[in-house]
Amino acid sequence: MKAAVYHGTADVRVEEVAKPVIGAGELLIKVKACAICGGDLRTFRHGHKAIHPPIILGHEIAGVIEEVGAGVDRYHVGDRVIVAPGIGCGACSYCLSGRQHLCYTRETIAHGYDGGFAEYVRIPASAVRAGNVNFIPNEVDYLAASLSEPLACVINGQEAMDIQLGDTVAVIGAGPIGIMHAELARARGAGKIFLLNRSRNRLDAAHDLNYDAYIETGEDGGVQAVLDATDGLGANVVIVTAGSAAAQRAGIAMTGKMGKVCLFAGLPKDTPELSFDVNFVHYRQITLYGTFSSAPRHNALAVELIRSGKINADRILTHAVALDDIVHGFELVEHRAGMRVAVVPHMEEIAEDIARHPDLVISKG
Repeated sequence: MKAAVYHGTADVRVEEVAKPVIGAGELLIKVKACAICGGDLRTFRHGHKAIHPPIILGHEIAGVIEEVGAGVDRYHVGDRVIVAPGIGCGACSYCLSGRQHLCYTRETIAHGYDGGFAEYVRIPASAVRAGNVNFIPNEVDYLAASLSEPLACVINGQEAMDIQLGDTVAVIGAGPIGIMHAELARARGAGKIFLLNRSRNRLDAAHDLNYDAYIETGEDGGVQAVLDATDGLGANVVIVTAGSAAAQRAGIAMTGKMGKVCLFAGLPKDTPELSFDVNFVHYRQITLYGTFSSAPRHNALAVELIRSGKINADRILTHAVALDDIVHGFELVEHRAGMRVAVVPHMEEIAEDIARHPDLVISKG
């Protein structure tokens, strides 16, 4: 089969490799679409301590089951599915409480196992047993379904925030994750939504979504603009999707009393520390949340939100590239040329899906 193999920093080669052979309890999925995550780009450019090349990256997988291993009863050849990449042990307190992404022995597709930037991907028995494979509703095409994994991470973040009816929510970062957070906050009943971003172009691109304020962050990170828009009270909920210590400090500073701050994005590994005014947090009774990844149940909810139209896939997925053109896909993400970019191994096989997204920019290599 054809696969994009990661050989090391800035070295991804589209090669012929052996088609995976599955064993008992496993599934073989024919990949129809696999979106590029910002984490994929970071690994491509800078490496990853848990990823040892050569390996196939890609964990935002949507496809169809090609083969079913012995002993698997729930899934059948021809089922359309998505995959939650984080595989828990199934026995620890985190797994048993539905938080498999926090399992201390968690394995990950595209880290320890080959991922979805290929024609086929093997799903290990541990993932099949744990419910990491979810069905795609008939109303959802493969391209839209590939957004389920990042949306699942957004759902996990907002599950902790418990946004209430009427809350003022400030989202820092107007990329695909930021837009997903803003849209999910609106679906949860937020009263006002402020979208903040360093550059104006992404704010302008989101104007049709009709948020209550579009704020360029500027020198103070947008703090004063948020305070001005809330009569000095600050936002009830702030979600920081930018991997920047300055953005995180600004997010705390624009939060009102009894407010909540979600540090959704991590910081670069060489600068992981954050300094801020602890007394500000103390006297305002601000709660800080760190959120990471998602569990299979979030993945299932994500595809349902896409099916219902509460999350509009067309606003998030802007580009599709052929597998042969995957490096161009990384460049699109790096230069913020669009929003989410999907890698499609066989364009001709999902022609009907592509037709459902008339504004999608296609690159066939």
